[in-house]
Amino acid sequence: MVTILRSVQVKIIMTEASRAALVEHYEKQIHMLQSEWEQWQFQAKLILADARKKSADTYALAQEKVAREEKQRKEKIDLLKLQLEQAASVPVGSELDFQTVQSPVTVQIGDVWDEIMAGTEIMIKDGRVHEIRTKTDTQACMED
Repeated sequence: MVTILRSVQVKIIMTEASRAALVEHYEKQIHMLQSEWEQWQFQAKLILADARKKSADTYALAQEKVAREEKQRKEKIDLLKLQLEQAASVPVGSELDFQTVQSPVTVQIGDVWDEIMAGTEIMIKDGRVHEIRTKTDTQACMED
């Protein structure tokens, strides 16, 4: 017997309250990343100025690093903006992917692997666990 981790998808059932909370969450995340972006731009200027003093090769490597970092930061901000738009426009009652978490599961000899690893979803409604769905269950655990 061994315990492993499996991924569990967490989804939000959209309500007006969850929409407001999500919009606020995404706006805060965007603001934080934009602040970090501004700090990074200042650091990048220092890194490039320092690299320019050393050699052309060092400067080229620093430019690549700065470009790569800027691209990653821009992609994160763009993703959050997309999620913000989605949260603002999704109809009430819709299910919205929120995050993936890890859950421990015990595996024993003879277990059916596909059943163990079958997708489990946790449904959140207004900040409370509303439902837990497993692909192997014909019924889901539900709270109302």
